[in-house]
Amino acid sequence: MTSEDTAFNRLFAQHYYDFKRRNGYSEIEIAQKRETLENVLIPYRLEENMQLLKEVGFRSVEVFFRWYNFCGIVAVK
Repeated sequence: MTSEDTAFNRLFAQHYYDFKRRNGYSEIEIAQKRETLENVLIPYRLEENMQLLKEVGFRSVEVFFRWYNFCGIVAVK
């Protein structure tokens, strides 16, 4: 998930990479994962994800968890 504010996107990414370092990932592992996902996994903004869910028939859509640039969404048809 991305934010409309690119400063937040950079901040969230930096905190996430710091989290990975604290959990034993090497700089090489972090860089390899980032390169693997670049241009393959294109994240949407939260509003875009929620709109897509509504467009395919979900009547209720709500965020139940958010941590940096990750979120969990529950949707009911």
